[in-house]
Amino acid sequence: MSRVATDGSGGKPDWRPAAIRCGLELSLIALSTVYLTLELGSRLLSGVVLVLGLVGSVAVLFWCLDDHVLAWVRYASGQARRRQRARERQRVDRTDESE
Repeated sequence: MSRVATDGSGGKPDWRPAAIRCGLELSLIALSTVYLTLELGSRLLSGVVLVLGLVGSVAVLFWCLDDHVLAWVRYASGQARRRQRARERQRVDRTDESE
């Protein structure tokens, strides 16, 4: 789903598919962490699982954010290229008209 936003199609990147995917991944990590924590008898292993779950959640959150930021950067650079090409065309048209 995140590749749809970064394919360079020209439209503004939509945040909804990225947010839904990120939410589902975070929910999966959270539910897995809670399940494993409740099933483990050792407090030490439960603590390790909780820390790994927290680190995994933060990693997924930043990964999703990075993908969405990359989509916006690609969109903005495409817009800048289009504007630059339009200016060049206008410049060429002006020089053609003056000759």
